[in-house]
Amino acid sequence: MDLLKKALELPEKPGVYIMHNAEGRIIYVGKAKILKNRVVSYFRNGEHTPKTERLVKEVEDFDVIICESELDALLTECSLIRHHAPFYNIKLKDSTGSGYPFIHLYKEKIGSINAPMLEMSFNKTTNGKFFGPFVSRFNAKNLITLLAKTFKLPQCGKNSARTDKGCMERQIDRCAGWCVGSISQEESDKIYNDIISVMSGNADELYEKVKADMEAAAEELEFEKAAVLRDRLRSLNLLTEKQRPMVSQKRNADYIACGETEGHCAIFMLRIRNGYVIGENCNIFSEKMTSDLLREYIERFYTEETQLPTKIYLETEHEWLPLINEWLGGIVSTASFDSDRTLLAVSRKNADERLLQYEGRTKKGQRLQRLFNQFIGIDNVRRLEIYDISHIAGEEIVCGIAVSNDGIFDKKSYKRLKIGKIEGYDDTAYMYEAIYRRLQRFVSGDAKFAPLPDLIVCDGGRGQINAALRAISDCGLSVPVIGFKKDSKHKTKAISFQNPDIPDKPLSISPEVFAFCGRLQEEVHRYAIEYHRNLRDKLTQQSRLQQIDGIGKTKAKDLFLKFKSVDKIAAASTEDLCKVKGIAPTLAQRILEELNSEE
Repeated sequence: MDLLKKALELPEKPGVYIMHNAEGRIIYVGKAKILKNRVVSYFRNGEHTPKTERLVKEVEDFDVIICESELDALLTECSLIRHHAPFYNIKLKDSTGSGYPFIHLYKEKIGSINAPMLEMSFNKTTNGKFFGPFVSRFNAKNLITLLAKTFKLPQCGKNSARTDKGCMERQIDRCAGWCVGSISQEESDKIYNDIISVMSGNADELYEKVKADMEAAAEELEFEKAAVLRDRLRSLNLLTEKQRPMVSQKRNADYIACGETEGHCAIFMLRIRNGYVIGENCNIFSEKMTSDLLREYIERFYTEETQLPTKIYLETEHEWLPLINEWLGGIVSTASFDSDRTLLAVSRKNADERLLQYEGRTKKGQRLQRLFNQFIGIDNVRRLEIYDISHIAGEEIVCGIAVSNDGIFDKKSYKRLKIGKIEGYDDTAYMYEAIYRRLQRFVSGDAKFAPLPDLIVCDGGRGQINAALRAISDCGLSVPVIGFKKDSKHKTKAISFQNPDIPDKPLSISPEVFAFCGRLQEEVHRYAIEYHRNLRDKLTQQSRLQQIDGIGKTKAKDLFLKFKSVDKIAAASTEDLCKVKGIAPTLAQRILEELNSEE
């Protein structure tokens, strides 16, 4: 079937398209403001994401449903996806699949009463309500214990020994006596709803209500009832202390942020009700983060959600926001207040952390590298090279190249280059030569100079960056470049970017990145200075040899190539010295006499 021809015949109206594979199974459902344009884009030659390329290869046919509006198309799409669960539509998980628990609230028949029950669960079902997930299993279990104590929930199993007075838990006042009819169904349902209220972040409101009921019972001289409410009040107070408040205001919102690495992306949602964190949701996808992926995530998640928050906050604006707001009642937006921006930043940090966990990169160096990448705005930097030039008035010019891999110094990959003299003591010219030579060795196939770095860092500002960019361009390569701008004490104070229109970014705003950059600068400077000193010491010792009659620059260099130092030359035998080209026995004897004579 010519799918492109079929797509070209579609109307320019909003609607839903349904793609089938060779077996007739629905593998993707999508919506479009203009059906013809959207469906045609799949079958015309052009750039597609890897996921879309795989989808198109499987499509054998498609159907469409024409709708009155784009909103109708969205609602139809959501309904079809929920019913058919197509393979290529994103599938949401409650967490990263790493075993985060929920608190499961459900009802179970005990005696004649449908009593509320709590348990820790790792999978959602259709029975009851689920709260969480909780990052800590201990915290989830502890909260269940506190709730059971607060509301005196059933503590015994179906096979527990009971008497006319109830089970042992009832007799020691840890259970309200559900099995012996001490609780009516009306009271049981009220407790069930109170637990929902607490788990939804309304513990403060419930506290005030129980307090008022206790005082009313005391005034009516119902002291036994007042005592029960007093105990519940104490437990509720403990519960509110154990719940983790995030903000002082009564926030009732979801905060959605995204993180990305080279092979994966994460969407993290922080869920806050009445100022308390009541849960989170994180989904990781093996694809590049896109605006469309975020839209699909929101559509899938809130199709399943029965209780919407007051607000949903995103990091940035998107062209589909008006449509989503038409569907969800205008509750989706970017943050206007600092408190909301702070919570979005918390979500972003969690998204990044989940990616690190998912990819097994949770060591300190990897975390620092991730922070550094975010600071400079360049994702997926794992291997970087930092260059430092060292010389004294244009003599013995060297370049040290230190390498960091995932935030850890890779000393086996360090390189050092001796730079030829250039008129005018031009540090930018030295930087150009160093980077050009290093990259040319890679281009020529020298395995010692592979792989290329993800980022080149110049230990200097704009001039050094421009020199590096010229060298990279002349080698026919593409590598991003930044520079470490120094203060008067030669300490890095800011990051300079290869785009001159981007202002320098001061490191003072991020202590962790400041420390990381300081370590990079100190390491490459140490390495370059060490090489420069070695060359300088070698030159000094060669000069000492040249003071001996019959030893010129060439013979001094040859002696050093064989013996490495003046001390080793002085300790050698006449026969060993004569093995060096141009050294006769009489000259060898003279060398030993001169070097071993007392000064």
